[in-house]
Amino acid sequence: MIARLARLVAIPSISREERAIADTLGTELREAGLRVQRERNNLWCEIGDAARPRLLLNSHLDTVPPGQSWASDPRTPRLDEGRLTGLGANDAKGCVVALIEAALATRRRLDRGERLGGTVVLALTAEEEISGAGLGTILRRLRPLDAALVGEPTGLVPMVAQRGLLVLRGVARGRSGHPANTPTGEADNAILAAASDLVRLREFDWGPRHPLLGRCHAHVTMVNGGVARNVIPDRCEFCLDIRTTPLESHAHLFQRLCDYLRSDLHVHSDRLVPVETDRTAPIVQAVLRALPGAELGGSSAMSDMVFLAGIPSVKLGPGQSRRSHAPDEYILLDELRDGAAAYERIIQEYFGVENRVGSADATAVPQAVACRSQAS
Repeated sequence: MIARLARLVAIPSISREERAIADTLGTELREAGLRVQRERNNLWCEIGDAARPRLLLNSHLDTVPPGQSWASDPRTPRLDEGRLTGLGANDAKGCVVALIEAALATRRRLDRGERLGGTVVLALTAEEEISGAGLGTILRRLRPLDAALVGEPTGLVPMVAQRGLLVLRGVARGRSGHPANTPTGEADNAILAAASDLVRLREFDWGPRHPLLGRCHAHVTMVNGGVARNVIPDRCEFCLDIRTTPLESHAHLFQRLCDYLRSDLHVHSDRLVPVETDRTAPIVQAVLRALPGAELGGSSAMSDMVFLAGIPSVKLGPGQSRRSHAPDEYILLDELRDGAAAYERIIQEYFGVENRVGSADATAVPQAVACRSQAS
């Protein structure tokens, strides 16, 4: 696992530039005996002995660009003092390697004659960091799916809820004029109108507190207004970045904001919805059995879990979220080993495997499904 992770860290894979890492992993998985399917820079393969249930194991191959504060070359893996440092080591190539190890361990069990009683779908996908042409674009080819594990660095804390993202564009309107001819009190200034609305957001009711995520909250991230230094602006635009919870739909929250603010509001993006999995779901119970003493949590960070609305999912993996997108990003080798072991136990618990031996029944499917490849 350490050698594989070092190889992957050494391959640049910024979002939309994952071709090389997908090529490498596709070759490695085929050499391990798996039949790999590919669409663009997304890879997946299936391991199992029965058609249902189908458990998705997913993590992403892409990274963000490195910042300027790294102590060494971010693409040269550095192994020292029980940690591997490099771009993507924590987010999320460590999770990728741990998921691969768990999938290969499951394949070895089947080769020894043990029964799984279902199918594991391993999907290693692209463009997660930009919510682009990744998991959401290939779900149609992975379905049906009965449950999912999303590999992200959570310190092996099972995250069963995740915030959504609603991005709104606001437009405040006024009336242009010459500043010299218009007393301040009479000016219909669009910038002041926008400022008034943005101040009023402090008093807005953002809804009830979610037990795992807290309240919905928002930030003003951009403001743009005015055409010249000597013209009263008749238009001012602003952007709202709103992190939502499963307790209120994007549509309902948008309408409440429209009723509350004087500015015109327009939806820029509402597709990244909040998600939550009930603790009684079989995948959650399997995680809790595999990780005794674990407490369920909620994640404020976005991930491909957003595309799995309606599919019981848990976000979980080795590493720590606070290291993601940070200089000198690293993962501890103990975390990597513990993560692979945890994924393997969860698979066994989900399928109820107790060292079962025997031939597959009439619903069986091949251990590796035929490959179809589509060029990027």
